[in-house]
Amino acid sequence: MAEQADSAGSPNPSTEGQSRLGEWFEKLEKPLMIYAYQTLNDREEAQDMVQEAFTRFFGDEQKIREPKAWLYRTTRNLCISHLRKYGRLQTAGEEEQMDFLDQSSDKEKDNPANRLEREETCGRVRHALSMLPEDLRELLRMKFEERMSYSEISEKSGLSVSNVGYKLHTVIKSLAFELKAEGFSS
Repeated sequence: MAEQADSAGSPNPSTEGQSRLGEWFEKLEKPLMIYAYQTLNDREEAQDMVQEAFTRFFGDEQKIREPKAWLYRTTRNLCISHLRKYGRLQTAGEEEQMDFLDQSSDKEKDNPANRLEREETCGRVRHALSMLPEDLRELLRMKFEERMSYSEISEKSGLSVSNVGYKLHTVIKSLAFELKAEGFSS
């Protein structure tokens, strides 16, 4: 007999699963679309890849330990496969294609897959930065673009030197954790 709500109103387990899946879809559809678009530069193709990633996710959701990271990695892999299939990603050898996330030597930096990875990583970092509050973005900009010291940032921002250090440390750690959760490594 199919699992349904009993007379006391207990929820149907399959309905609970659909609700969780809907939450993941609602939470990640837009960021995944942006992510796929950065790789494909085509809205329809990006939408197709995200839809395919969610279709696969819905079929295997119970087996997936890190849904957010899994969805980002699957979307990335689908985009790269799509680019390869339609000849928009030049091939440089099967081994390099299969393991393009490994650290590359100077000789391999011009490899299209490695270039794509760098662009993808930069896009994800820019997206993560854009989601930060303005004050934290400004601290990061002063530290990394203007190469200001903590004391210079303190003078300009009005924060104490220790508060500048704490805020920078916290936001960098948070960004690193978020990007790692999405499947990126340093």
